[in-house]
Amino acid sequence: SQPVQKSLSKLKAVDQSRQEFVSNVSHELKTPITSIRVLADSLMGMEEVPVELYKEFMADISDEIDRETKIINDLLTLVKSDKATTKLNISQVSINNLLEQILKRLRPIAKKQNIELVLENIREVTADVDETKLSLALSNLVENAIKYNRPSGSVTVSIHSAESAVLEVTDTGIGISPENQEKIFDPFYRVDKSRSRAMGGAGLGLALVSEIARQHNGQVKVTQSSEKGSTIALILPIAIP
Repeated sequence: SQPVQKSLSKLKAVDQSRQEFVSNVSHELKTPITSIRVLADSLMGMEEVPVELYKEFMADISDEIDRETKIINDLLTLVKSDKATTKLNISQVSINNLLEQILKRLRPIAKKQNIELVLENIREVTADVDETKLSLALSNLVENAIKYNRPSGSVTVSIHSAESAVLEVTDTGIGISPENQEKIFDPFYRVDKSRSRAMGGAGLGLALVSEIARQHNGQVKVTQSSEKGSTIALILPIAIP
């Protein structure tokens, strides 16, 4: 019957998604270890290694360890966030002030790529949220918009509210194709894998944003995208029921 077929298709899709997730996790965790192994073997295979080269290789090994640690920490954060029993530490938070702090923290990163960060305080918005988790979600959205932008581009963050707080992050990147607009919120999914790895991304940032939005009874979605750039909106209730 049709309902049975639908259920089987859904189960198949879930199973495939789980297999992809495990495969991606394995790959991401192995990549830095493989690099460390190659670097260490190279050092051990050399005789009378110059101090400068030794330091350079050790710095590279240290970078790979940092990368592995970040992947593990992001993964643990995602797993913890996914628990149904996760409690939110709710308080009244000025979203405007929170965004100002986040943009101030991320400006040095944006400056390296000559990306302009703009905050449009369309109106003052206060909402009942978990400040730590929302800060993590917004930081990930803005950092993502900086990373995948064009050189000398811009990232504009705007705040709107009515029944919900709507936080929009607009970049001047290459855009996200329609078939990727929902997938980008899946753990470890990346549109451009080679570019993401080169930038040190593990593909967990947007999955965390999606999970934090869900915990707040909100949602995150791509609201517009073209070759001129994209807008991702984080929509949260003003008050948590």
